[in-house]
Amino acid sequence: MKIQRFAIAVILLMVSTHSKAQTFAGKASAQAAPALYQFSSGDKHIVVPFELNADGIFFRLQIAGSSEHLWFSLDTGAGSSYLDSGVAKRLGLQTSGSGTVHGAGAGTVPVNFIELVTFELPGLTSSGHRVNTTDLTGLQGHHPMDGFLGYDFISRYVITLDYAAGKMTIAEPSTFLYSGSGGIFPIQFRGKWPYIKGTIAVPGGKPETGEFLVDSGSGDAVDDPAILKTTGPVRKVKTGVGLGEPGEGVIGRASYLQLGSFRMNGPTAACCSGNPDDRRKIGTEVLRRFTVILDYTRDRMIFEPNSHFKETFPDA
Repeated sequence: MKIQRFAIAVILLMVSTHSKAQTFAGKASAQAAPALYQFSSGDKHIVVPFELNADGIFFRLQIAGSSEHLWFSLDTGAGSSYLDSGVAKRLGLQTSGSGTVHGAGAGTVPVNFIELVTFELPGLTSSGHRVNTTDLTGLQGHHPMDGFLGYDFISRYVITLDYAAGKMTIAEPSTFLYSGSGGIFPIQFRGKWPYIKGTIAVPGGKPETGEFLVDSGSGDAVDDPAILKTTGPVRKVKTGVGLGEPGEGVIGRASYLQLGSFRMNGPTAACCSGNPDDRRKIGTEVLRRFTVILDYTRDRMIFEPNSHFKETFPDA
């Protein structure tokens, strides 16, 4: 999400498997890790289990100095990591300033800053994060959520989201080697938000190609103004649900969404949020049909279709 719904020193539960589409060079090819993070193992990667629901992925973590287990998400549509202000207060974390941000909805949202946060995961220490705090209670959907990890965290690593297996691999970029047959998509960054090229078609309209925000914090399939041109049925819905003020929009069914060589027929499509940068995007209902590799250090994403790729999209 573009700060929509979800996704500091952190501890995450781990499992020991990793995606078939990736290998890790290990000690032989690994370079010295930057001072801001350090893996404890020679192969420089960890694997974290997550729960998947209609709003995204959720995993347990802890903030250093606290024994409380929190629910976090990973959010490619968030330019920063976030912690609920109530949780921050309960844990005694001190803020150092304030500002405003644009969310998925209209208007701006006030935030406070926590500086120099360190995320501690089993086998990984990630330091120097600036975390935003605000009231996230309005983002509670199908799963409890105390915060989410955004660009500041994602951009340091190669992160593989194996939606079918419910596993997230976090790897040192210099040790990551890809040898699979997935589709490789160059990322066009707009600020801290990642966009990839795709094509959408709606009934009665011509196919339209453009750049789609990849938003792992959104539960939607596709958001695109093209749905306003459909000759098929639509219904009114609230759009831009997240931080900011929601608006009125519509949802219907597109003819198809094409990402590289991957065509998905009949995805639900909605329009439009109150944030102009958030109007064309793909969310979890599309992403869960792939193993998605986020490789920001090389300005690319890799998509591998999984066993859910050909599933029918939910009703609009």
